[in-house]
Amino acid sequence: MSKIALAALAAVLAHAQVISTAWVELGEGGQTIARVVVNAVNAPADCPSVEADSKTIAMTPRLPVPDGFRPVCEAAIPPGTSAARLNGQTLALPHGEPSRIAVIGDTGCRIKGAEIQNCKSEWPFEKVAKVAAAAQPQLVIHVGDYLYREDPCPADAAKKCGGSPHGDNWETWNADFFEPAAKLLASAPWALSRGNHEDCTRAWRGWFYYLDTRQWKAGACNPTPPPVSIRLGGFQLIEFDSSAVKSAVDPEQLRTYAAQLASLHARNAWLVDHHPFWALRPGKSGAPPIAETEVLQKAWDQAAPQGVDVVLSGHTHVFELLGYGPQRPLQIVAGDAGTKLDTGVPHRVNGADIYGIMVEESENEDEFGYTFLTKTTAGWTLSLRDPKSKQLLSCAIKDRTAQCK
Repeated sequence: MSKIALAALAAVLAHAQVISTAWVELGEGGQTIARVVVNAVNAPADCPSVEADSKTIAMTPRLPVPDGFRPVCEAAIPPGTSAARLNGQTLALPHGEPSRIAVIGDTGCRIKGAEIQNCKSEWPFEKVAKVAAAAQPQLVIHVGDYLYREDPCPADAAKKCGGSPHGDNWETWNADFFEPAAKLLASAPWALSRGNHEDCTRAWRGWFYYLDTRQWKAGACNPTPPPVSIRLGGFQLIEFDSSAVKSAVDPEQLRTYAAQLASLHARNAWLVDHHPFWALRPGKSGAPPIAETEVLQKAWDQAAPQGVDVVLSGHTHVFELLGYGPQRPLQIVAGDAGTKLDTGVPHRVNGADIYGIMVEESENEDEFGYTFLTKTTAGWTLSLRDPKSKQLLSCAIKDRTAQCK
């Protein structure tokens, strides 16, 4: 066999190791990172390469690989790269300032205790991801909570989830996120936030190994890592890790969050975290809705950060938009992309007192879907869309205000 044929065979064998769609993540300052999951890796040479413009960039594995996981290979894409390919797939790179942004959250299929979602026929995340990809976003934002298959599927629920993996391992991450999100993963760069399902008692290994943009430290779970600031032209996105939020205000946690908020250098920024700062969640057993999240709003009041216009969150499994005028950032909750929906929050709560300030504009929808934001000359247009891409709501956003119809 000729040297050329051997080289071609080696390339095919290397490419056969790839078992996920390649995706691009954005890190601190707009760092661009390409990643892909492979079957096995014995040396850095086992990872595929990225062809970026006229250069070949060798990917390296994130090591050590946690038990129960498949290796992920990564490479930093140089600023200014105009085109890149990995294993025959064109990578979606950031180009300037994004003008079309898809927002999703709380995407996995719930299997925990008595709460069993029908993962086989009624879990909509793959449909949501495909229609969001078809909308051709230039940036995808995930507000956290990826893995919901925490328990084995009960024997009497086989029609809903029989054969489903569970726990913090590759098979579950693939079933709950990588496989159904494949089209959307390939469509645009991603900015990813961590949810409470990825906290230090749950699926933290998968989060830090596969999705966190910082150095992987095996065996070390940081409950409150510092915020990450992403800049794309004049657009700024701040990822704030609220995954460890406790139901009651903890003084140490309050000090940490207040210090992190005080450290922000923001200008017309969007802050992305998992727990809402000023939203409502359903009360139990028909009780009135409850304001959330107390420790975050107290930390905000102590720090008094400037320069944030919008807060994007999840956690409550609905879509919510709450405007407070110039006194607070616009709060948007996008926890409606896959896991079982919550009910019990009225469609409009104008006039409600949320931690001392009245709601001026509000919209709440308990339907599955995704949020799509389009840049305009005046600000942004928000479109809430269902799994068939039907528009459920449209809002004009300018600075901290919104008008919906």
